Amino acid sequence: MSLKVIKKPTLAETQKSLVDAVRTKTVSDNYKDKADRLSVYVRLVRNNAFGFIDRCFTEAQKHCTKEEWDDVKEFFVREGKAHSPYFQDIAGEFLDFCKKHQSLNENILHLMDFECTQLLSEVSEEKVPEEFDSNNDTIMQLSGTTYLKDYPVDFISSDFAEFINKQQQVIIWRDSRFDVYYQKIDELDYWLLSYIQEQPSSLNMILKSLEEVITSNDQQYFLLLEKNWFKWINNGVIIPQ
Repeated sequence: MSLKVIKKPTLAETQKSLVDAVRTKTVSDNYKDKADRLSVYVRLVRNNAFGFIDRCFTEAQKHCTKEEWDDVKEFFVREGKAHSPYFQDIAGEFLDFCKKHQSLNENILHLMDFECTQLLSEVSEEKVPEEFDSNNDTIMQLSGTTYLKDYPVDFISSDFAEFINKQQQVIIWRDSRFDVYYQKIDELDYWLLSYIQEQPSSLNMILKSLEEVITSNDQQYFLLLEKNWFKWINNGVIIPQ
């Protein structure tokens, strides 16, 4: 009597079957005997992924119908490819997917970028010191939890209710107490913060470099820049190198 050899699926085959089940909500023939348990797994994974996306983009989804938003999430799960093993990176991968496929209005994508950046600031492993000593000659840098953004549309002025066709420059940061903030900034602030992001400097170094381009009639810029410098130090945005 010959024995029938039952070939067990390899790990790679099992993983592919699980991924396909999540993508399509169908169970392959190899797992028909485990259909109930696999269905529970599929619902759990999909609900967790969709729920995380919804929590990350609370404002952006308000500018879509529920059907549109659900369709985009389904498209992402069905066609998207994971590039990171970390669950918290789903938001960024969803955003990149939507940009690549132009799945949503461009203004909504800008708002999604803003919301995703808030998450990046919140989960950043960079530490922001609670206290530190510094003076005008201390080399300072932009905190690693700080992001500068330049959007062609303004959604902050309306508290995310509408898109205003006006450029806006925004700062997003997390302080030492792990609170995340954002605010619109003017060109001077954007220039100052961009400068030390690219080139850590002391206040005196920056003022010295500006002496060659700012005339004696524009001395108020020095005073304003110095005031803004200490404002951002107090907010934990500018910290010692």
